Amino acid sequence: MELNMSFSNDMDDEYEKLFRRLNPPRVVIDNESCKNATVIRVDSANKHGILLDVVQILTDLDLIITKAYISSDGGWFMDVFNVTDQDGNKITDEPILDYIQKVSNISQV
Repeated sequence: MELNMSFSNDMDDEYEKLFRRLNPPRVVIDNESCKNATVIRVDSANKHGILLDVVQILTDLDLIITKAYISSDGGWFMDVFNVTDQDGNKITDEPILDYIQKVSNISQV
């Protein structure tokens, strides 16, 4: 009797979902490290569409991305955005900062 053990793509998808739940994205909002902008860093597992999600959140709030870059080690990404308001000022409004933190975490899980 031959036992054929193979895993389906569904199992791989479930593993990826579990991995993302156990390792949620981390959003860090920093108003200290840059003189002219608020720095928003998103550390996350490699998932299609994360960059677009974050850019959409920032543009929906009418924020201006003055600089952005991505670094990766192949499995994890760090997206970094320097962001200002329409007047070129750092983002200091706590409800907006809380919203960015909350929505960024939810959209990536």
